[in-house]
Amino acid sequence: MLPDSMPPAVARALAASRSDGSTAGKPATNTGRDDGLSRRRFLQGGASATTALVLGLHLPAPARARQAAAGTRPGGASANDVFAPNAFVRIAADDTVTLVSKHSEIGQGAYTGLATLVAEELDADWSQMRAEAAPSNTELYANQLFGVQGTGGSTSIASSWESMRKAGAAARAMLVAAAAASWDVNASEVVVRKGRISHPAGHVASFGEMASLAAEQTVPAEPMLKDPKDFTLIGTDLPKLDTRAKTTGAATYTLDLYPEGMLIVVVRHAPKFGATVASVDESAARAVPGVLDVQRLPAGVAVYATGTYAALRGRDALVIDWDDTNAETRSSDEMLAAFEAASATPGLDVETRGDIEALHGDGARSFHLLDPAGNKVQPLYHPAVSGQRLA
Repeated sequence: MLPDSMPPAVARALAASRSDGSTAGKPATNTGRDDGLSRRRFLQGGASATTALVLGLHLPAPARARQAAAGTRPGGASANDVFAPNAFVRIAADDTVTLVSKHSEIGQGAYTGLATLVAEELDADWSQMRAEAAPSNTELYANQLFGVQGTGGSTSIASSWESMRKAGAAARAMLVAAAAASWDVNASEVVVRKGRISHPAGHVASFGEMASLAAEQTVPAEPMLKDPKDFTLIGTDLPKLDTRAKTTGAATYTLDLYPEGMLIVVVRHAPKFGATVASVDESAARAVPGVLDVQRLPAGVAVYATGTYAALRGRDALVIDWDDTNAETRSSDEMLAAFEAASATPGLDVETRGDIEALHGDGARSFHLLDPAGNKVQPLYHPAVSGQRLA
């Protein structure tokens, strides 16, 4: 759907295009997509499993109160059906264990790393593990270091090391309690190893078989965690959970999102940092079929269109005069020389260890390190969200 803040001109143009029976807001026909069968849909397959146990982390009291008032949980489930935490573990009747992760998987291995923490304390077999993205809900799924629902700064493991292990340990304790009750044995005699629950008397069960009964057990507030010397998964090289999905077409990327009424917006950015738009002739851009509107930004011009091809053609057709009054005009070599000159002046000592001058001796040394921007290898395609709407 369209964002609430859509420029009036775009809304009018889109409404007009819809009135004549066109498919405005859907991917342009030249994208080659087929609503009936795409390459990705052809590769996709599999069946969903019925969930038997959903386990999560403790919610702060204010959040619980607000959720109780709403009577819902993420995904639209009833408060009586799901225990929804900041991040949670789901054990299904088919014996799969799914981590619903508040940290995004963008190729850095967050899903696999976090699932390893859960599997370690749960004593699950790695073949059982699955991972999926948590729904958008900052209150429930905020990064504990950022305070917002976001991923970055190598914080996924750092902010979840204990909480994900506790989630796995709590699930294990509940499965053990369920098995003890079902077999009428002492819980201390129940063994969990590689996804199987057993007892010396000969009792054996899978996680899936015990999941429903485990869901009725009390969630331990402070489950016992393993001593690091007993780790069997953490610190080992495990297959990434999302490799198969990415190679078979099952994985969903931002580029796969085509909700009704979605527009494509591209920006013509200033060629120099700090430059602004002096003037723009947008007439040729507006004449491109599929372009709905053109909007000026402080340091660029945005083109709204019904498809990517139209948006790119519209952007290329813009005629822009840039104001370089406050723009950065130095070359990379000139900026490096300025940094070197600045480094020769006294600075602020944050911490001092050892004698750096004695280490250098009479010889001067300098080190140049290029720090590549991470966004160059991350997706350049982002959906704009307004409330519950996606554009």
